Amino acid sequence: MSDDSALPAPNGPNKGLPPVVPPSGRHIVQLFLIPGIIVAGAVTILLGFSWLAGGSRTPEQFLKNIDSSNTDVRWRAANDLAQVLKRDDELAANVDFALKVVDRFSRALDELERTERYLSETGDDVQARAASRQALIAQRNYVQYLAACLGNFSIPVGVPLLCDAAVNGRGTDEKLRYVVRRSAVWALANLGENRKRFDRLPESRQAEVTRELEAAASSGSTGSEWARTALTGLRGESMGVIAALAACAKDPRDIFLREQTAHALIFWEGSDEEKKLAEDTLLLLVRDVGAGHKNRIELKDGE
Repeated sequence: MSDDSALPAPNGPNKGLPPVVPPSGRHIVQLFLIPGIIVAGAVTILLGFSWLAGGSRTPEQFLKNIDSSNTDVRWRAANDLAQVLKRDDELAANVDFALKVVDRFSRALDELERTERYLSETGDDVQARAASRQALIAQRNYVQYLAACLGNFSIPVGVPLLCDAAVNGRGTDEKLRYVVRRSAVWALANLGENRKRFDRLPESRQAEVTRELEAAASSGSTGSEWARTALTGLRGESMGVIAALAACAKDPRDIFLREQTAHALIFWEGSDEEKKLAEDTLLLLVRDVGAGHKNRIELKDGE
């Protein structure tokens, strides 16, 4: 017979498992409190960086960075501003700041032409030509992002310069001219849509902006014409945008510019005469046979 005494009791404890004990206070601290402190610290650091970054997004700091002698700082600041203006209704309706940005855009266009001329006058020195081309590309980027900024304001102070750039471009190089024209047309499309943000402002703020524009328009300063044009637009009168877009629609060489023009026309209205011009222009674009180039135009090293 087998010896039953050698077998373990069927209901006896399994001696291979440790005893179950309730967690100690120290264990709870290790599991929850310490990780919580780490997360809270990380959040505090992130909020601190956000606060510091927010401090650098005042109009004065934006202008300081836009005016930087470092070309990378300059165009990146313009790019950041274009993004901030999409979300900040107060900044987008800041008359003084908007006029100063328009002034930067005007000077940037002139500088673009000077930079292109300098490149054309550069001799056969490979390094000098490479440096001049990099300067041209940086200035081109700067112009593009400043145009985007003007398109994201809710007050149309940039309309005169954007219309001129859309129709005429800048420089003598065809690619450069089309880069500027495309940027201006796209900015006009955005500006046409962003003007609705002004209508959503409180009436008191709208009245304040109107008074600021009237003061700027009568000041005799560089921005007087731009302020007068903006006042005209806010009153529902013509600013010449549809005529400029109609001229762009007739460009025979750039399909993409014509497509952008069709998109921009959706966001602009005017007098009965202008509405008729817009309708005729859109009909013209509907019948577009696709002549010209549609490829992305870029300036690269060695071109």
